[in-house]
Amino acid sequence: MRVLQFAIILLVGFGPWSAPLPEAQAAPQETLDSVVSVLPVWPGREQGGTGAAPGTVPEGSGVVVRPGIVATAWHVIEPAERIDIRLRDGRTLPARLIAGDVASDIAVLQVNAEIPVFRLAPTPSLVEPVCAVGNAYGLGLSVTCGVVSALAVTNAGFNPVEDFVQTDAATNPGMSGGALVDSEGRLVGMLSAIFASDADSNIGINFAVSAELLVRVVDALIADGAVDYPIPGWRLMPPDAAQLTRIAAPVVGALAEDGAAARAGIREGDLILRIRDRRVRTPRDAVTAIAVIADIAEPVPVMIERNGTEQTILLSFSGSPPTTEQDSPAPSASDDCPYGAAVCRMRQAVFPISSFDPIGSATRIGEMLLVTNRHVVADRMDAVVHTPDGPLNGTVLPSAYAGDLVLIEVSSLPASGFIPPLVADDPKPDAAFHAVGADVARQQIRVFEPGGLIALPAEGAALGRLHVSAQMQPGVSGGALVDGDGNLVAIAVGGGDGRYEAIPIVDVRRLLDLRDNPDAEERHRELGAAFRACAEGLDSIAEGAAEGDRLGQVGALCGAADNHGQLLDAGRVLGRSGDFDGAIAMHGQAVRQVPNSINARISLLVSLQIGGRFAEMTEHARVLMGMAPKDPQALRFAIQSGVWGDDPDLAEEAYKLLLVADPRQAEAARRFLDNPPPAPPKR
Repeated sequence: MRVLQFAIILLVGFGPWSAPLPEAQAAPQETLDSVVSVLPVWPGREQGGTGAAPGTVPEGSGVVVRPGIVATAWHVIEPAERIDIRLRDGRTLPARLIAGDVASDIAVLQVNAEIPVFRLAPTPSLVEPVCAVGNAYGLGLSVTCGVVSALAVTNAGFNPVEDFVQTDAATNPGMSGGALVDSEGRLVGMLSAIFASDADSNIGINFAVSAELLVRVVDALIADGAVDYPIPGWRLMPPDAAQLTRIAAPVVGALAEDGAAARAGIREGDLILRIRDRRVRTPRDAVTAIAVIADIAEPVPVMIERNGTEQTILLSFSGSPPTTEQDSPAPSASDDCPYGAAVCRMRQAVFPISSFDPIGSATRIGEMLLVTNRHVVADRMDAVVHTPDGPLNGTVLPSAYAGDLVLIEVSSLPASGFIPPLVADDPKPDAAFHAVGADVARQQIRVFEPGGLIALPAEGAALGRLHVSAQMQPGVSGGALVDGDGNLVAIAVGGGDGRYEAIPIVDVRRLLDLRDNPDAEERHRELGAAFRACAEGLDSIAEGAAEGDRLGQVGALCGAADNHGQLLDAGRVLGRSGDFDGAIAMHGQAVRQVPNSINARISLLVSLQIGGRFAEMTEHARVLMGMAPKDPQALRFAIQSGVWGDDPDLAEEAYKLLLVADPRQAEAARRFLDNPPPAPPKR
């Protein structure tokens, strides 16, 4: 199942918003008058709409929340050079972006027009009838209806701050920022995201930002131009399996020494049961319950359980002094991190982030400085950093470094966090390594299972990588690779099939040094733009635009990006589309960039084999066999290359190694060697 997200728009404040949202101004039959179509113009693209050429910008939707104020989806208008809105009567008017909040994916526009304003609905009930109103596929406003499927959804995985009303009312691209309304035409929420099948078809799981969160964010954006989420100063952990047999509630794992929670008397080990009127079952529930608090002048009641007894504690955010203690309680070895205190402590130095990729990781290397992978941010100059105290906005800092690393500056990272030293020594060959990064399923920073060293960076490789068997998974990119003593040795970057890669600390130092290069901004912009262009080109092929000219164009774009992981992806996509020469070129470029990458060598061998270029396989197969003499997959490729590439010595050498590595597979390999089938035809 694939996830599609719609956009929400936020506007920069132009003055305090002292009055609450107005009450009824839109009767049920007038509901469509309070919804508008949003028409952005993105750099280098024409405005979209019905009959627009492929590649133009899609339209979106917006809801009128105050006279002259429209809320809509941020990701639709975020790069827009100009934004227009189209009213139900067909008039098209210019709109001005006021401000935006990336964490909630909400944005606000100002329009010089008298448009009926929505009145707000009370919190709906399950199975209550609701209708979705929006500009589906740019065809104009339309209405679909269904029921409320779920309330207070905080774990959909779209945004750092989520408070969704789930519905089965059909929504489609173009309806982002539209309205979810009740039977009286009152606003239940703003349409935001859907889960869709692989064919992008709606499957009845759709989400709208709750009216409560929408009003809270819009209020702050208009008043201040930004959203200041309260910070409780706690780190919450999900309940473990034993606790879940009794009660679902997050556990306080650590406290900032002078944070609001510690001052209120909350202790480590307390269970958070309720915040105000919200039942809390997960750490994400707690983030939302705190995020929707607009007025921090009054203490917030928090119901906890301590030693089996429930009690209510008043949490005060007003006048909270900043935390200054660098060494807050460090996580020690525990059931959820049984690897020793030094390794587990690295969880305090790694944060989930959202940017071009909806979820990645970033590793702290300074008081206000993080490092992550370039492929996590692409050409964006912003990122949302998700901290235990709530989301923070980060700014990407240009550097002339050409590899898959970028810097992110955040002005207010938790003072209680851990900043690991940048030790650039080569790791010990017999060390155990752990990746530390975001676990998407568990929605927490996790220390993953250990692995050993496969290979050091290739000698002379400008962008060489550390190769390990330490487990990684999607979301870990940009996280930390640490040794058994908890030393930061590299930045995780990905991999698969038990072979993973990380960028060594020496490259992080180069990244820092090249900030002062006179070409830093231009080089950063070029690489980021090339990465995005390649990604969009690969998406276009996946969607069916696989003509010869288009394949060549995408190959050129991805070659210019020169991003190792993207080169591997591009090769696979081009190969599946029949452009075998293009696939070989992409995988060959990846091998030249990171010569010790087993995954890159195997990918190149696959492309050469499919392309019928067997003689060229033997050189790479011999290198691969030397790199991975105990890897059965690598040895099988060496045997095939030797047989079909007319190098019987290579095949026999690989067979002898396979006898030791996997005797059962060696039996099948012997039969293959004794009675070799014809080489497969070029596909």
